[in-house]
Amino acid sequence: RLTEPIELEEGAEVNVIVITSEPENGKKPLEDHSWNALAELVNECAIDTGITDLAHHHDHDLYGTSKQN
Repeated sequence: RLTEPIELEEGAEVNVIVITSEPENGKKPLEDHSWNALAELVNECAIDTGITDLAHHHDHDLYGTSKQN
């Protein structure tokens, strides 16, 4: 929140970020299905690589570095 005006050149580009602490109507949403939809999409797109430690040893798999325990 600005407490004083800011002097800008005419035509200066600015970014405005609006941060709200709660929904516009003041009520919290009953349920947010976004995370569930994302989880379903990830499961649908998952590919079985046969590598059980892929995330843990990704540097080794990508770059050939030593595996970390």
